[in-house]
Amino acid sequence: MKQVLDEVLAAIDWRALGDVYFHEAGEAELRERQPRIVELGAELGSALGRRLPRGGRSLWVGAGIGELPALLAEVLEHGREVVATNLRGAECDILNRALAAAGQSSSLVYRAVDAREVAAAGAFDHVGCVSLFTDPETWPLLSDVAYGRIAPVQLDVERFAAEREDARGLARALFDALARPGWITTSAEEAPWFLEQATLVGASYDADDELVETAIVGDPVGFLQILEA
Repeated sequence: MKQVLDEVLAAIDWRALGDVYFHEAGEAELRERQPRIVELGAELGSALGRRLPRGGRSLWVGAGIGELPALLAEVLEHGREVVATNLRGAECDILNRALAAAGQSSSLVYRAVDAREVAAAGAFDHVGCVSLFTDPETWPLLSDVAYGRIAPVQLDVERFAAEREDARGLARALFDALARPGWITTSAEEAPWFLEQATLVGASYDADDELVETAIVGDPVGFLQILEA
């Protein structure tokens, strides 16, 4: 696993990937974070391995370089199928080229597609959704509210309501695609989107106490187990 990850990382166009993530000095910023991407990604992969059954299927939404070690661990160490989606096509292309250069194009592919399309096509026993509902590029007002960056008097209520309904629709699609019992990997800020869906259908859930830090955004992520209604 470590050798494969090293080969993929060595094949990445870090300058191009840095431009995706940061406005200035992106390559230097990402290379500085690379050891933490490896360390924390491996920690996440290990945590998932203790929870997810072999041979299952994971749907990752908004997956990028930060999730790469965990995704490879799922596939190579735990024998699972992983569907990784990310609406940033440039990032998908960069990571897919690196995976192909390392001979892993058949193991993992990043897909530049709306996760709702994938969710509608089949069941998954795990959904990974890290720092997606707080993404300022996709939902700027949701992000501002989640992180306390905007005062109530400044809130455009109509825009906020539109963003909220769009996000709620995505959460519903992902929750509906989750087999039960199943796991959701997400941050504390994002968990309420899924807990709302569980409440609506009367499903019980258990929030694990373990948290794993992330290398890019820094939001710690945890694990929700969704049980039968």
